[in-house]
Amino acid sequence: MAFFQSIYNIVSTIVTAVQTKITNILFDLFWKYNYAMIQIEGSRIGQLWKPADTRLVEPPLDTWTCVASIENGRLLERYVYGEPELVKDAESVTIWKTSESRRVNTDHNVGPSLVSFLSVHYEHPDLPNGLRLVIDPQYMMVGNYLLNRVFVLRLLSYQYNRGDYVFDERYSLKIMDSNINICTVGSHQGIVVGEKEYVVL
Repeated sequence: MAFFQSIYNIVSTIVTAVQTKITNILFDLFWKYNYAMIQIEGSRIGQLWKPADTRLVEPPLDTWTCVASIENGRLLERYVYGEPELVKDAESVTIWKTSESRRVNTDHNVGPSLVSFLSVHYEHPDLPNGLRLVIDPQYMMVGNYLLNRVFVLRLLSYQYNRGDYVFDERYSLKIMDSNINICTVGSHQGIVVGEKEYVVL
């Protein structure tokens, strides 16, 4: 019986390694496609070709790591499955997703925060009415750094089509928290979530 158990363990390890490798190859291909599309959209060809639905969708996996950055005014993301770290620069945002939480630019989460936002409203001089942004409760973890430029562009890219919003450094966010406090966060700021409060940096 021990012989079959050891064979099973070896095969299981090999299958997991192959699944992880294949998933990461697919993520890498998607990243290259996304990067190429950003370059094409900035060209003359891209001005003529506008796909109907441009909202992004996260991978349907329990865990992944994503490094998001801004390239030519567009969101560029790199996903990895089964690896804890990705190389990132100071302007990027790293998100570690598990089934229970999402860590953002922090090495560890202490736990869930009591902070919640009733509304986050994206305002821009070129948008007459602004847009409502929804923050998944899994992001409300102690220590997370939210609502900086990359994080805001990521929210817009997943919740709206590209033609529905204008993104540059002129935007501001109007945030109402659960205590009915209202604050404004500019494009060069972000929020660090604490246990019972948040800090605008």
